[in-house]
Amino acid sequence: MFSLPQFDPLATPDTLVIAIVAFIAGVIRGFTGFGGPAFMLAILTMFYAPIVIIAKVLIVDFGTGCYLFKQVCVDVNWRRTLTLFIPTLLAMPLGHFLLFNVDAETMKRAIALIIAFTCVLMLSGVRYKATLTTPLLIVVGILAGIVFGATYIALVGVVAILLGPDDKNSGRTLIIAWAFLTSIAYLLVSINSGATGLSDISSALPGVVTYWFGAQVGSRGFRKSSEHRYRQIAVCTLLAITVFSFIA
Repeated sequence: MFSLPQFDPLATPDTLVIAIVAFIAGVIRGFTGFGGPAFMLAILTMFYAPIVIIAKVLIVDFGTGCYLFKQVCVDVNWRRTLTLFIPTLLAMPLGHFLLFNVDAETMKRAIALIIAFTCVLMLSGVRYKATLTTPLLIVVGILAGIVFGATYIALVGVVAILLGPDDKNSGRTLIIAWAFLTSIAYLLVSINSGATGLSDISSALPGVVTYWFGAQVGSRGFRKSSEHRYRQIAVCTLLAITVFSFIA
């Protein structure tokens, strides 16, 4: 009988565990355009040390990120995407510096509370009416880069986009394109530093497959959803991930 593993800082995740969690995460990622990696991290870090999880999550998400990006690439607004991505990229080292000099757990929980409060506002129907201007996109990108580099939480940019006036297609496209570019940068850094290696690739392969199938299911659900239903599910997903991140 399948049973949940007990937390052990030195344990390596079972491939079955990764595959099951990855399928659910893939459904979330395919539908909303975000949240898959955060869901996997929130669940798996309850049982395993982050240091043995993060590289595998990056690998599991990367292939599906390519697939989702291919789906939306013709609709990408490159000016908006790069205006958000470049500051994110440049701010990541500062976040990584904070990771080693500030209590990352305290930062993670504080950010989770802020995002949870924002989710409640979104569920109540609060949205700003004007599209994010270039200066605001730069500010959001910087904040997202700092937070991601320090806590591995990439949801700051998602919140900013979901609070805006973008319809479900343009908002999801911006999220997918920005997350895709950010994941490439982070994966390259991880490989170069030796944090991600061949052993991570082999153990993550079952999760890559189930995550991709989950993303197929999620993408079909997105195409059938209404604007209102998409926003409801996306915000509830964001809130659930935030709660998991806070209590994990």
